[in-house]
Amino acid sequence: MQVRPMYLNIRLMLPVVISLWVLGAHFLRAGDVFVCLGLAVAPLLLCIKKSWAARTLQVALLGASLIWMQSTYQMLSTRLMMGDDWVRMFIIMVAVICFTLLSTCVFLHPEWEKKYGLKPE
Repeated sequence: MQVRPMYLNIRLMLPVVISLWVLGAHFLRAGDVFVCLGLAVAPLLLCIKKSWAARTLQVALLGASLIWMQSTYQMLSTRLMMGDDWVRMFIIMVAVICFTLLSTCVFLHPEWEKKYGLKPE
């Protein structure tokens, strides 16, 4: 069964958009409204079919993973110091980190490599 290209693009865009918007919500909770707005509109780069746009999003998603790792470390440290339960929080944060890292990998899809000109010829 052949997947129609439009649905394939939506399925590939969704993890990227969700990852950026979840990070935006994280910054909004911290009070960084301008960073939140930047992350809210960052998925619009997917409309630009140039390699620099795709690479910019990949770097942003890798940076997002590092931010999630730092936040996980800080929350884990705090919970351990206070003697609170930390396992559930740790599992959730590892899932968020993995989802964000996998969102970076959608640009490795052959159709997207061709669409954004990422594959060297």
